[in-house]
Amino acid sequence: MVVAVRGRLALACVVGVVAGVGIAGCNKGPGARGPRAGADCAAVKAPAEPDLMAWEASSRAQLDRLRRQGVVAVRYEMRDCELSLELLPQCVGPKNRYVYSPLSETDTKIARDQGELFAQLPLGAENVSGLISGRRAFRADAKVVGRVGLPAGSTITEYDLVGPECKRATHVIGAVYVGGFATAVADAREVEARNLFASGTPIEGMTREGQAQVCERAVAEGIELAGCSVPLRVALIPLDGKAPPPTCPAGFVFDGTRCAREAATTCGAESSSGADAGCTPAEPVAAEPRVFDQNAVERLVREKQGAVKRKCWETAAESVRRVNIAVTTTIDPRGRVTRADAQLVDSDGSADVGLAVARCIAGEIQTWQFPEPERQQVLTLPFHLIRQ
Repeated sequence: MVVAVRGRLALACVVGVVAGVGIAGCNKGPGARGPRAGADCAAVKAPAEPDLMAWEASSRAQLDRLRRQGVVAVRYEMRDCELSLELLPQCVGPKNRYVYSPLSETDTKIARDQGELFAQLPLGAENVSGLISGRRAFRADAKVVGRVGLPAGSTITEYDLVGPECKRATHVIGAVYVGGFATAVADAREVEARNLFASGTPIEGMTREGQAQVCERAVAEGIELAGCSVPLRVALIPLDGKAPPPTCPAGFVFDGTRCAREAATTCGAESSSGADAGCTPAEPVAAEPRVFDQNAVERLVREKQGAVKRKCWETAAESVRRVNIAVTTTIDPRGRVTRADAQLVDSDGSADVGLAVARCIAGEIQTWQFPEPERQQVLTLPFHLIRQ
């Protein structure tokens, strides 16, 4: 399970917003004009894993660059029939979180009219819908060779994202499926006859990204290769989840705050009638220290964020409207903060006020008590504060 956490998810002009469930646009009927003509917008869905073959080539290239730099934040929304996936390059997530896993699968999509196109490839459908007419059909063939994604159990919160565009983010990309693909709009009989990507003979109007021979090597060797690493599909995680509880050691249970030792039981002796007097819980054993892990750190930050805002942000001069602050925090083996160095990443307004807010937050963090780690830990805690 991968979870993304944020306090809100706001989309304009939609009927419903649920991860993995279709989002119906405002245009209810098939009477749309222009590139949407023939498409029933009420039937167009916003998938949790949209395909990218009809998306702009420049956006695919930008996504490929961003996912190598850190977790990618996006704004994902639907208006009428138009599904939009906006990359937010100025909202930076943690580095070195995506892990490559090899896989092998093929995908083919054929659309003979605008209705089929918007149903199968809603992201970017408007880029090619005007080319489909009469006997002309659209075909896309993809070869997926790997998944670059967050490991199971990962949690991404708004505190992991840094940058001025983060307030616009609705999702983070949990995984990018990579490989190669080819598309064409041509006579329906011609596009239905063969796999465009695997075939060595191109047809008129065909575009290709990636090389079939390189993709075969990537599958055989189980590694990512430059000639077959085009983003083909993404898995999106809405920023509205909750961090899962930690995994407690054997004999401990999570009580909502920490891992506590399970209560022992004592059994009474048999009564004079021979019946067992029953078992009753013994006095609870004192709770053990909380487990130090990413989830515990995130819970502590959430617990303290209200006090931080009241003391350091709401009392600050309104000449600063937004700040992004990163606090490098050193924690000793007893869970005490021995050092907190604040850095003003950027601000909208007075830099002096922003620096004062940063110093205040660092002072607050120095009073926090973390779970006890096995050894000294150094963490970077991000804070994004915006005037309402």
